[in-house]
Amino acid sequence: MSEYYTLEEAMKVLDLPRSTFLRNVKLGLIPSELEEGKRRGRTYPKKAIDAMAEVQLQKRRKGEITNRIFSPSTPSDMWQEIVIGTELYGEDDVVPYKTILEWREINDEMHMSIKERGKVVAYSCLMPMDEGVLISLVHDKIRERHIPNQSIKQWIDPSISVYVSSLTVKPSGNAQLDIERAVFLIRHTVKWALSLHRQFDIKNWYGIGATKEGQRLFESLGFTCLVSLYNGERKGYILGDVKQPTRLLKQFLDEMKYSVSLSEIQQ
Repeated sequence: MSEYYTLEEAMKVLDLPRSTFLRNVKLGLIPSELEEGKRRGRTYPKKAIDAMAEVQLQKRRKGEITNRIFSPSTPSDMWQEIVIGTELYGEDDVVPYKTILEWREINDEMHMSIKERGKVVAYSCLMPMDEGVLISLVHDKIRERHIPNQSIKQWIDPSISVYVSSLTVKPSGNAQLDIERAVFLIRHTVKWALSLHRQFDIKNWYGIGATKEGQRLFESLGFTCLVSLYNGERKGYILGDVKQPTRLLKQFLDEMKYSVSLSEIQQ
């Protein structure tokens, strides 16, 4: 008996569609082996795949969501993000897809998304930028769609500043599911930010709270209000030490979960 699954067999055991399965293999989330000297014909060790399937089954029995993945956004994912953003904010407040692709050519490590069974349900974006342009953005002298390409930086550049461009969850019509996705997105985005902070020379983090919810999020994570515009409807924030949110994150996420539990009791 073979010690390996074929592609089709492994997909069936993990209950994943082909596109999601192959993406996870590429990201190193699913163990695979390739015979020396070959470029195709990967096999998948049964012991590893069966162990992953058992963990998934345990999660299902606990009522936990499986197949929820936080990973770098592909151009296809980015298009789905554009569609979600347009539905939520309107076309005028969403950066055109062509511009997003141009930014990706400069730095392809700025966008992350949450996918469930291959479909984007939430996304976040952290952009290393020229600080002068970022200050203009925070003070609403320019909007995101007008960020010049040359202001986008590489993560390895010295003394960079980072713009927390987006933390967006696609509404599902189910408040509890939306909160679960939001908690998952915030937790993983903060982990991503901490990883970047450890690896690169980042001096400041900036964000814009254009809604009460966005303002509450930035303030709960320790950001300081830099500018308040339009009677407080739009606020710009700055954070010097990205380690600070780790001390506040658990409390904030616990509050989110509690608010959902309370709403369920009241219904």
